[in-house]
Amino acid sequence: MATAATMANRLRYELGDIGRSFVYQFVADGITNRFLVPYSPLDGAYLAINVDGVDVSADVEVEEATGHIVFDDTPAEGDVVIVAGNYFKYFTETEITQYICDAFAQHVTFHTDSYGRTITMATLPAVEEYPVIINASTLALYTLATDASFDIDIQAPDGVMIPRSERYRQLMQMIDVKKNQYKELCSQLGIGLYKIDVFSLRRISKTTNEYVPVYEPQEIDNKSPKTRVRLPIPTYGNVKPTPTTVVQDLNIYEGDAYEFSIRLDFEVNNLTPLAEIRSLPGAAVVFAEFTVTKPNIVEDGDNQRTLVLSLTGAQTRLLPARSYYDVQLTDAEGVTHTYVSGIIFVTKEVSQ
Repeated sequence: MATAATMANRLRYELGDIGRSFVYQFVADGITNRFLVPYSPLDGAYLAINVDGVDVSADVEVEEATGHIVFDDTPAEGDVVIVAGNYFKYFTETEITQYICDAFAQHVTFHTDSYGRTITMATLPAVEEYPVIINASTLALYTLATDASFDIDIQAPDGVMIPRSERYRQLMQMIDVKKNQYKELCSQLGIGLYKIDVFSLRRISKTTNEYVPVYEPQEIDNKSPKTRVRLPIPTYGNVKPTPTTVVQDLNIYEGDAYEFSIRLDFEVNNLTPLAEIRSLPGAAVVFAEFTVTKPNIVEDGDNQRTLVLSLTGAQTRLLPARSYYDVQLTDAEGVTHTYVSGIIFVTKEVSQ
């Protein structure tokens, strides 16, 4: 399972930006509380700072990009300060993580897994991890190329020339190599930005102005109910408000009892919950209704903020491959609000 931290480490190996350890010692002057460590960028999370044998790492602010450290309390004159940790050649941890997140978002845009769920870092297939690293390295090299583009060639009167712009040209050549490598991997594996998608054109009825439903193809001996394809609908320029509910998708196995908890940031003791499952959001027909309970959990005094939703095996057996649910809470005055919604993906049992 990929994480942002493991992907960041792999990106550093790809860029040759592996952390190096150092130990730096100096004597405080009793006047300033801001000092320059001659190593940057720093790994601030694991920087150890010692003043006359006392660990003060928690009381020091680290400027990772520049290598400066700022003490909350100015060290006394003559205090020996020892700074130990790791530093990198090009990028801070925040920058590396940002490249990983940007490359991942680009790689999985408009793509889902076999169940139609949005791909996350944890569910990213192992074969796609390296292409994401290649894409992230391209983004990082663009940053280095931007910095190198401000360098100009130096030519001395005695004829000596220093072609500083050569670094920019080399970086751009490396970017082209990485882009071609990413494109080749994506094209061969059918993933990422160069994946070839095959879609069915949507038809609109001329009499009703409604979409004609599309169903997933099935084997000739598969007599199970057809699964409708939920395709994205164009907005046609219509601006829709941003949803205010918390979106949480669920994965359920057909015929198995299911239970999950919802943690809210307000009291639910005096609210009446209702959680229903429908074929489409707002549809009149209800497939099933969750059994909602309030566990006896006491936090922050008497505040109970957890709801437990459950389905029986008989209920999950009646659910289609994909459905929609929402959780509503009604107060004592009869005012109802929807707080949680999402999609339910059901893995069907294999018939023998």
